[in-house]
Amino acid sequence: MLKTFSMTLVGVALLAAPALAAQEGEARTTGVSYSDLDLSTEDGRKELDNRIEDAAKEVCGMNERSTGSNMATRESRQCFRNAKRQLEEHFASVIEDERRGG
Repeated sequence: MLKTFSMTLVGVALLAAPALAAQEGEARTTGVSYSDLDLSTEDGRKELDNRIEDAAKEVCGMNERSTGSNMATRESRQCFRNAKRQLEEHFASVIEDERRGG
């Protein structure tokens, strides 16, 4: 079974950052693959945390910069926080299932 969770900006981040969506006018999606991870181990969970952070950054445009600034926009930072929180909430149940041997 392929274990990948996909996140759509429309479903996650636009609720938190409508200004970002209005500017860009596009939906962004990304996936978090975890089929290669053993989530019952600390190392597996750390790697999943890294992937969650990378996915949230990607979908919220945290690596995109405005002209004349090296900082992410306030909307991007808020989107990132909300997307990361939602991903962590989703994966909490996945990790618990893995710990129980599921």
